[in-house]
Amino acid sequence: LVDGAKVVLKVVRHGRGKKIIVFKYKAKKNYRRKQGHRQAFTQVTVEKIEA
Repeated sequence: LVDGAKVVLKVVRHGRGKKIIVFKYKAKKNYRRKQGHRQAFTQVTVEKIEA
């Protein structure tokens, strides 16, 4: 890390990642839970680094 350094970024896009499935179960107990999740993200591009 450099003290006083500055990074200039440009936002390219906002979006959501691929869906992942969270599946929980307990054997022999008839317990099942299925849940989906999509993580939000921001894609950026580094324009310049000033040190």
